[in-house]
Amino acid sequence: MQSTRQISLGELIHDAGAAGIAWRLQSGAVRLDRVIGDERHFAGLALKGDVIGAETLLFGSYAFEARALGDCTLEAWLDPGSQPSGESLLQTLAATERRAADALALRYGEAMERVRRLFQLLAREPKPGQAAPILIPGLKDMAEMTGLTVETVSRVVSRLRKSGLLQKRGRHAGLLLTEAF
Repeated sequence: MQSTRQISLGELIHDAGAAGIAWRLQSGAVRLDRVIGDERHFAGLALKGDVIGAETLLFGSYAFEARALGDCTLEAWLDPGSQPSGESLLQTLAATERRAADALALRYGEAMERVRRLFQLLAREPKPGQAAPILIPGLKDMAEMTGLTVETVSRVVSRLRKSGLLQKRGRHAGLLLTEAF
């Protein structure tokens, strides 16, 4: 069995209801959706260090569809008792609960604040003295995650860029959060 997977932007990691294993996200971000009939509903966000698909250990199948929001590296999470750097299963579960609360918070408050919270979650650790690079999902994904319309998200991103809180980093390299963000 493959112990590490490289996943590209937009690639399906697993379908809801499919059999599989749990994965720890080594880099990138993953969108989790609840699938009901032909509809998909945003259910959560997984970031570096998070485990996706842990429900397969109990139920044998995935509860959510998982799709990469950017390039990702996944590592098989076969033995929950053997965590990296001494992390306990309880710590992993607590981190999962915090991430669920973070995702829920994206759905409440003013539009500007929702998008800012999303960008703060997606920001990678900056190098000292530099702005934090952000993994920017598509406008449709951002709208669904924040419970806003695509048009509203587009306006907020434009306002953040005009205000200098977001800076373009090259033609296809994404955006940077300024320290004032």
